[in-house]
Amino acid sequence: MFKTRITEMFGIEYPIIQGAMQWLSRAELVSAVSNAGGLGIISSLTFPTAEELRQEIKKTKGMTDKPFAVNITLLPHLPLPAPPFQHLLLVHTYALP
Repeated sequence: MFKTRITEMFGIEYPIIQGAMQWLSRAELVSAVSNAGGLGIISSLTFPTAEELRQEIKKTKGMTDKPFAVNITLLPHLPLPAPPFQHLLLVHTYALP
């Protein structure tokens, strides 16, 4: 186990942070990275509705008890699937410890 500011801040074993990749950063990849000691990250842009993102967070929690994160896209030039505020509320409700 490495001890760095990153590992201490996120409660992970290794200073490895998986990038949020649209269409790929789903529960299976996120939980695998987190279970291996890194920080897995769900890409919220993959999910067209807040309900679908909630289901993915729930699925991820069922696959790991380790820390993971949710990336919320705020790029103004992209057509966002759901208002970012909905995703922020959802993460606050379901993903925070």
